[in-house]
Amino acid sequence: MTKNRLYESDFEETTIERLKLQGYTYIPAYEWMARESLRDVVMEERLKAFLHHKYPSIPSSELPRLVSLFTTVDGLSVEKRNERFHDRLVKGMTFSYDEVGETKLIDVLPIDWDTPTNNDFVVMNQLAIDGHFSRRPDVNIFVNGLPLVVFELKSPYREDPSVHGAHLQLQHYVKDIPQLFNYNAFVVIADGVRTMHGMPFAKMEYFAEWKSKDGHHIENNPVHSMKTLIEGLMNKECLLKYIQRFIFFKKDKEKSSKIGAKYHQFFGANIAYQEALRAVGIDGDHKIGTIFHSTGSGKSFTMLFLANLLRKSKDLENPTIVLQVDRTDLDEQLYKTFTSAYSFIGNVEQAGNADDLRTLLQNEGGQIILSTIEKFRIKDTEEEHPVLSNRGNIIVIADEAHRTQYGAKGFASNLRHALPNASHVAFTGTPITMMGRDTTEQFGPIIHTYDMVQSVEDGATVKLMYDPKLIPLDLTNVNIDTDFAEIVEQGSSDDALEKYKREYAALKKVVGTPKRLHKLAEEIVTHFNESIIEQPFAKGLIVSMSREICVALYNELKKIPNCPSMEIIMTGRTTDPIEWKDVQEGSKYSHIKNDAEKKLLKERLADGEDPLKICLVVDMFLTGSDFPPMTFLYVDKPMKGHTLIQAIARVNRVFPEKEGGQIVDFIGIAEQLKEATKQYTNLGSVPKGTQLDVSEALILFLQSLEGIRALIPEQFRSKSWRSLGKVEQEDLLANLVALFLGSDIEKDYLEAQLILSKAYKLVSNQMEVRPVVDEVLLYEVVKTQIRKVGMKDFESEQELERKLTKLVDTSLEVKGTIDIFSIAGIEKPDISILDEEFILDVKDKPHVDLRLKLFKQLLENQVKLTFPKNKKQSQQMSELLEKTIRDYHDRVITAADVVRLMVEMRNEILKEVQKRKDLGLSEEEISFYEIIASLEEQSFTNKFIADLVHKVLKEMKKEFKAGWTESHRTDILAKVKLAVIRVLNREKVTGETLKFLTNALVDEAKDKYKGWPMDA
Repeated sequence: MTKNRLYESDFEETTIERLKLQGYTYIPAYEWMARESLRDVVMEERLKAFLHHKYPSIPSSELPRLVSLFTTVDGLSVEKRNERFHDRLVKGMTFSYDEVGETKLIDVLPIDWDTPTNNDFVVMNQLAIDGHFSRRPDVNIFVNGLPLVVFELKSPYREDPSVHGAHLQLQHYVKDIPQLFNYNAFVVIADGVRTMHGMPFAKMEYFAEWKSKDGHHIENNPVHSMKTLIEGLMNKECLLKYIQRFIFFKKDKEKSSKIGAKYHQFFGANIAYQEALRAVGIDGDHKIGTIFHSTGSGKSFTMLFLANLLRKSKDLENPTIVLQVDRTDLDEQLYKTFTSAYSFIGNVEQAGNADDLRTLLQNEGGQIILSTIEKFRIKDTEEEHPVLSNRGNIIVIADEAHRTQYGAKGFASNLRHALPNASHVAFTGTPITMMGRDTTEQFGPIIHTYDMVQSVEDGATVKLMYDPKLIPLDLTNVNIDTDFAEIVEQGSSDDALEKYKREYAALKKVVGTPKRLHKLAEEIVTHFNESIIEQPFAKGLIVSMSREICVALYNELKKIPNCPSMEIIMTGRTTDPIEWKDVQEGSKYSHIKNDAEKKLLKERLADGEDPLKICLVVDMFLTGSDFPPMTFLYVDKPMKGHTLIQAIARVNRVFPEKEGGQIVDFIGIAEQLKEATKQYTNLGSVPKGTQLDVSEALILFLQSLEGIRALIPEQFRSKSWRSLGKVEQEDLLANLVALFLGSDIEKDYLEAQLILSKAYKLVSNQMEVRPVVDEVLLYEVVKTQIRKVGMKDFESEQELERKLTKLVDTSLEVKGTIDIFSIAGIEKPDISILDEEFILDVKDKPHVDLRLKLFKQLLENQVKLTFPKNKKQSQQMSELLEKTIRDYHDRVITAADVVRLMVEMRNEILKEVQKRKDLGLSEEEISFYEIIASLEEQSFTNKFIADLVHKVLKEMKKEFKAGWTESHRTDILAKVKLAVIRVLNREKVTGETLKFLTNALVDEAKDKYKGWPMDA
């Protein structure tokens, strides 16, 4: 076969061609002849030329020293040297030199950040570099001679190499040729179906794909990943903006981590910045807009990037930026994020109280101020909040603003009165449908969106698995009413009796019974300990209905052998049992925690190596907390709306080796979690061919070639595709892969290519096939990329083995939870379904019945949507649905049978939709098609029936007149019937079939077109 006709070098050359289209100059490595040593990685002559052109006042004799100052970086580690160089790169330096006996000072930058076209962009491949070992990175990007970006590429034309391999290779480069990474801004790894960018010292989990060119249109097609990254990130303007404004070093104690923006953060901040310039302008409305970024996708960093853009803006003239949150824990989290990026953002002020806030806001400007909204309070002696500043260059960034009061009175109203000319932007991780209209009315329309589905798709957050578990409760005391009457004091009023009944029959009392809590404790400990065998870093968060239940559950958990280390997080009240303030056995703390203790425990929960494993809460830590190792959320408390969304986001953070978060539901919260699903194609075996002579083999080969050609649209057929330019070649491949990938003919294509491959092996040495060898190769490369996309999470052998082992382990369960929506391929309900009415419905319905009710509703909607004009088909689907529900309640079939039947129904619907699409049937033609198809005439092919429907309707419509179905218009009705008969006769339909179809088709027309021409 032709496996060696395309190489990694082809992908490399195509990448270079794409960069050349962006204006980069290509220089082969062998042309860099001026290197004194193979250890050199800076093109000093090009840097010198830029500096000479940009700063002509500096004498030429001083340029070598200036170049040396820029390129000589010290530090014990490559990470530290990289950090120091990045600071020098972005901020420049003050250069001093002597001129005619006088010392001159000049501020110098090695990049012209304001005018990208003034810089020198070079792409070079296969540059040999000596270090601890000699290495040749695939592609290096130089800006003014500085090696700022490294590409490591793996062949798209083979299934085994992957981005994982590219990432590992880069880690070796960091060790082997560290001098290259003294200067590196970021790296790119790619394998043809995944192109990812990241920091050179980061783990694979923190690399990300760049999926947009403008921030609004997302490119999820993996075969376009390199094209999107080069056009969206590597164009000159974006590249320089990214390096200058979207990379920072995060300090955590003694550790420093290099952070680069993801595409949604880059575009979200840039779009908000541009809207801020508009809102602040002369005709501005002070409404910058609303940004919806899914919780867990890095909103704090997006705010940081936006604040940096605003602060450095020349147009805003030293603005004041107010970061406003509604909770103290969020204030602390945001303050920690901003102060950890001091070298990037500068000094940040945190308002300690209302007076402190007023003092800060009356300063002249240039500050970043963090405050909770309640600090905009009115003093007892004031009727309204005083104006603190009339400046127009104040920008207020509000986090989760929808949770704040926006009426005529309230803290937010006070804020706007205090800063009357400020402009406002809102950030939220809560779906817009749950926020109400006040948010967008106050802040402006949605200007950028990054939802949970896209976040999971991109790996910005991990997927969420939903695992409902019901602990059955049964009333076994037949004398409960008598016992109740004996306990309640005789003579109590009827109101008091009813109060006692309601209180002790409430859900909170039922779930808090000792027997249930003991069972719950057993379930949690067993589940957690079994789960952390493969995920030793994992943490768990238990959410209880009340503080009393929280303590009681803690006590039950302590009784269970091998219970992990745990703590309760709650604040105290003077009505609490006094023992809640006693230091607990095996702990340093009491149940009641002060602020310092809560802060310390937050840090411990965020540390995957800390022995603290489980945290019990009622409300604490459900918002404003970031625990990347947190993997399990045990829910024993009804939640709704944004509270539920915030709670589940505690376990959606990315962490090394963490595949996903898991919500274990013991109380029956609504099924509102979306998770990514994957489809795998099993091609099956192909019958072995018999021995053929050459002539027969050639015939078979040509037939198989024509078979696959029939699947390729005319515009994508290219027998001489290898003669195209590199970019055109890759675009052709991408278009072909996109055509088949995930489509109904994907399997047909893969089977046809497999047949062609086997046939080609029989004749590969024959002269007759040489003209089409490149064409055969094209089809093989397309196959390889299709299969590679499907395998993209199993690229490394170790990963594949681990996942298969886990699959076997998790499959050996006698009983397990079934996520009906995901397995059946039906989209989960919209998040807005989590309203109060729905939650009340949960309490009144058996656990599994609720899910079936919800599923029934969704499936019926699907049936209605797909078959709105098809009475016969809708009836059949409805009957099958009712039988499935009835059989389930009668326990005649298992839950797996329900899933199987639902999958079959879904597949039938999709097949029906595709069939009609293929036949070119319009919505109004569907019911006529079904009438004819119901005859099941062997001679009537699908195409024949579709053509017949087209012709019948065309002729009938010629005869329709207003009111033609009225009893007095029998003459028109007769003409319509005659038109149908003429068409049927022409198509050789006779006898009883002719009679039946004439009447049936006309009856359907009378029902459908009785309002003609209004319905036309």
